[in-house]
Amino acid sequence: MMLNFFKNFIFINKYLFIIGILFKFSFSYADQIDIKKVIIKGEKRLSESFILKYLPDYQSAIINNDVLNKFTKDLYSTGMFSKINLNINNDILEINVEEYPVINEISFTGNDLLDNETLKKIISINTRDVFNKSILNDSLENIKTEYQKIGRYLAEVTIKKVEISEGRVNLIFEIIEGSLLVVKNINFEGNKIFSNNELKSNISTKEDAWYKIFGSNKFIPERLEYDKEKLREFYNKRGYIDFNVKVARGDLLPDLSGFNINFIVSEGQRYTIKNIEIFTTLLDNKKNKSLLEELFLKKGDFFNSKALEESQKFLINYFENNGYSFIRVVPSIKKSKNLVNIKFNITEGNEKYVNKIIIHGNTRTKDSVIRRELSLLEGDPFNKGKLNSSIKSIKRLGYFEFVNYKLQDSNTFNNSVDILINVKEMNTGSVSFGVGYSSLNDTSINFGLKERNFLGEGKKVNLTANLSSQKTTYRVGITEPYFLDRHLSLFGNVFDEQTENSKGDVKSNSTGIDFGIGFKSSDLAQMLKYKFTTSETTTSSSSTASSITGEEGIEIKTSSITHSFSKDTIDSFFEPTTGYKWRFENTLAGIGGDSNFYKSVFNIKTFYPIDYGEYIFGFKAGAGFVTAFKDKITSSNRFLFGGKTLRGFDKAGIGPRDTGNNQAVGGNNYYNISFEMKSDKFMPEDTGLKWFVFSDIGSLWGTDYKSGVQGFDDSQPRITNGFGMSMSTPVGPLEMIWGFPLESKDYDVEENFQFSIGTSF
Repeated sequence: MMLNFFKNFIFINKYLFIIGILFKFSFSYADQIDIKKVIIKGEKRLSESFILKYLPDYQSAIINNDVLNKFTKDLYSTGMFSKINLNINNDILEINVEEYPVINEISFTGNDLLDNETLKKIISINTRDVFNKSILNDSLENIKTEYQKIGRYLAEVTIKKVEISEGRVNLIFEIIEGSLLVVKNINFEGNKIFSNNELKSNISTKEDAWYKIFGSNKFIPERLEYDKEKLREFYNKRGYIDFNVKVARGDLLPDLSGFNINFIVSEGQRYTIKNIEIFTTLLDNKKNKSLLEELFLKKGDFFNSKALEESQKFLINYFENNGYSFIRVVPSIKKSKNLVNIKFNITEGNEKYVNKIIIHGNTRTKDSVIRRELSLLEGDPFNKGKLNSSIKSIKRLGYFEFVNYKLQDSNTFNNSVDILINVKEMNTGSVSFGVGYSSLNDTSINFGLKERNFLGEGKKVNLTANLSSQKTTYRVGITEPYFLDRHLSLFGNVFDEQTENSKGDVKSNSTGIDFGIGFKSSDLAQMLKYKFTTSETTTSSSSTASSITGEEGIEIKTSSITHSFSKDTIDSFFEPTTGYKWRFENTLAGIGGDSNFYKSVFNIKTFYPIDYGEYIFGFKAGAGFVTAFKDKITSSNRFLFGGKTLRGFDKAGIGPRDTGNNQAVGGNNYYNISFEMKSDKFMPEDTGLKWFVFSDIGSLWGTDYKSGVQGFDDSQPRITNGFGMSMSTPVGPLEMIWGFPLESKDYDVEENFQFSIGTSF
């Protein structure tokens, strides 16, 4: 019985297997479709040939369900169709399609804070693109994200689709910008050493307040990462190496009025420096020890990450300036309890030569203008110190917003290197406008038109004018800084100056020309100039002036020659942070003409970074005198003093004055000293604002015509203190200065506020 059961079971399975094979064969045979005609419906922009190229030739190829499924998928993958249906009636294949429309026009409504051009750049679609819902959704999210960056987290964006003829559509992005969401509170948890207020002052995000107008109170998620790094830097600079930000989160308040920012931190312990060592075979032990003393890190001090970074830079610069190339300074830190040992491992790479110097970014400035500032050329032994000096020299040109470089191994020679210098050009032509307001309601206006890089060849051209109630000056000049492609400059100027006192009863006119030649070697320069002027002073019959100018009613010709010697090591033309610049100038008059005198002027300015560049300390000083060989020094050859040199006083606010009309008559001697501290610390980081405080000291005295003059021999110093702010604006750099004299004379004239603004083209 059991045997019969197995026989029947095997027979049934064989039968089912045969049936399955026959069924499968029958199905495959039935799946083949005989098509003799294709009809396409619904196409508007696309041709029938475009659609049929995805379908095999139905008259010769085998058409079945698999082929039709692939055909449908291929059509969808073109992104041109929103719907595709296939119907087979007898031997006719009917293809019904709905095409996506083409975008004809894109517009925006309700956008006041972001203009149309900005929004067009951030969306992912353009006119003439095929309408695509997924890309459209991406565009919506991009717009919302852009509004979040300016604190508009409640912004709503909808799209209105307006269908027009021929399968085209207009898209209208309707935007409700919503209210500004700001940071209401910033909270810290886990900080025991430093207070909340200390930590708040060291991050870029600020709590909302009525005076916050520059955007630092907006909640920007990307800014949290930056603030985490700022906190880490703050702690690391104070010895807390293990500091960590566990959580940095912005939480939307329930009433949707703003955000709370929450930081959870772990401060860790504070580390003291136990020992500092330098490991290198490039120095002997004696020099090694002396080099340790010059580092910013000292034994017994608390660890400071910024001091470590600056010490590393110092060591690199030291070796590079001493002729070593490809110096590697690798600091290592070993912690033990609350102590830390620091080691600097210093090695030098193999000597290499300069293969190519490639300059990028100078679309206007010619390569030759940049190359002539370089201290090394192709084929020279590579010297990092010379390269750094060359980069500083390029920066001092004032043609570029930034200058940097990178090195890469040459593909030509194994022991050579290519230098890639990258620059970003800036506007070197400028229109400047300045306004000054004094305590005597004397308002002055100055206008200037200058080009420091004419035709991209480094030539300087200027047309300046100073227009005020007391002074009108015009000057036209040109300078060729590299005559015959050598460190030889030629220059010339034509000028005319008319001045009168505030009473309008004494007027002077001076017209002249100067030209000269300059020589430059590295950062040292000399200049030889010839100058010829004619000047004349007239005094009205109603004048109350009691002093003598020495030029009344006569034309005086002055023929002089000037020699100057200068040095400039400042690291930047616009925003110097380190280096110095001095100039010593001597003038001898009497080579023809009516005037015979000797004039000497010395000026120096220097800049020192403090707290690793957080603050810049500036020092300026100057002195000058003029003395006659015969006759006397007349008014047009004396010094006037005040203004930007002695802030807080009028441009000719101190020194000898006429007892009759209280007008400045000038002096034969002067000196000045200025101290200034400048920083962007504590200012909103997204504004470019900088503050500065200053103290100016100076005096002007001496005149050969003492009758009717007060203060002619008073060399006592005038002292002013003050502050100011500077920033870049859409119409140019702006500077506001408030100066307040502490030491002055009754006859001095103050100017407590100065304002200037300029624009570039």
